[in-house]
Amino acid sequence: MASFAKCLLIATSLVIILIINPSAAAKPSPNVTNADINSICNKTLAPSFCFRVLTNQTLHANETTLFGLANISINIALASANETQFAIAPLIKQAKNFTVREAYTLCSHNYKEAAVAVRDAQRLLAKHNYRGMRISALSAVEEAKACENHIKSPAVCSHSPLHDKNRDFKRYCNIIWAISNRLVQ
Repeated sequence: MASFAKCLLIATSLVIILIINPSAAAKPSPNVTNADINSICNKTLAPSFCFRVLTNQTLHANETTLFGLANISINIALASANETQFAIAPLIKQAKNFTVREAYTLCSHNYKEAAVAVRDAQRLLAKHNYRGMRISALSAVEEAKACENHIKSPAVCSHSPLHDKNRDFKRYCNIIWAISNRLVQ
């Protein structure tokens, strides 16, 4: 009688767990394939850049799920935002006039906000809030665009080292956006 009660208790507990968390019964997600990466990258603004990033051998993208690929992409974008912010500090100090210094200072603020948006995307990914993740990625792109607008005036510097960093950061965030669209499906 006691063993029947134990079996009934275990079975009931399992049913309750599956009702509360139906994903507990779900099969694990399959690993990402090159076809998946192609599909994602074709939805970005720079498909060849995206494919080059996501097929980089050090990332092992084919050994992870789409969720894992999103996390990898977020980490790359966050590293890019931090690297850009680090590159801005000496530019502020080296600025020869107020206009240039102000433009780089505004860029620094933009990249602080961009990093916050990317970290927010990471938090939302962990909560499986893919739509929110997509919005955070777009918010980060807008911060990079604002920085670009500050530095593209002829009064600042048409050959600023931030132009390439802005372009790449926006592309990384665009990859996050494309993956989040795929996760929503």
